[in-house]
Amino acid sequence: MTDAFQSWDDYFIPGTEVLRNLIPSRGRHGVRNADELDRAELARSGARIVELASNPIVGSFDYAHFKRIHRHIFQDVYAWAGEPRIGPATRMTKSGPDVVNYPPGDPAAPEMSYAYYPAGPEMEQAAERQFNALAELLAEPGTDAHFLSELAEVWAELNVAHPFREGNTRTQVVFFAQLLEHVGLSLDAAALGPGGALREEFVAARFYSQATGSSVRLAAVLTSATSRTTPT
Repeated sequence: MTDAFQSWDDYFIPGTEVLRNLIPSRGRHGVRNADELDRAELARSGARIVELASNPIVGSFDYAHFKRIHRHIFQDVYAWAGEPRIGPATRMTKSGPDVVNYPPGDPAAPEMSYAYYPAGPEMEQAAERQFNALAELLAEPGTDAHFLSELAEVWAELNVAHPFREGNTRTQVVFFAQLLEHVGLSLDAAALGPGGALREEFVAARFYSQATGSSVRLAAVLTSATSRTTPT
């Protein structure tokens, strides 16, 4: 991480709520318009994801591998691509619909807060625990049903660690799609992406896990989005 990023506020262009970025602009810190940044990020990260579909990053499916994938996807957009977030130092929260008491996509669902780990050692240790669990799962994958159930638990907990300032979901999908291919399964990544057939269920399933501690709904989504490509 460059010395310029020492606190949560350092991620933003001074005087704005737009992330510092590498998009060419007359300004020192990239484009200052949020919509312009969103469009550029989507285009540039999308192109890098396409690259990885045909030329995946070789790795051991550990934390270092995960970070290299993030770095590749966002290298054209953010100087901190591939680096764990440095804030907030206290518990991070995001707002989302109540998916415990309401079905996904229900417009009547009220907003509630979902908690993530604070940046620092606690977050890093939480992420490492999940990659250790993943290594154990890869050593003894068992049946497809067992594998997807255990993978859903790892995925849900890694999402709560939320190691990156931006781009966690895209990195998760690319990483786990590559891992599933490694064990002879194929993930329909498009179904989990924006506008995809399983997008609402996918997002809701991760929130549900945060609220309840159960990854059963995420396992169901992964089962629906996954097919076997090689015989067991």
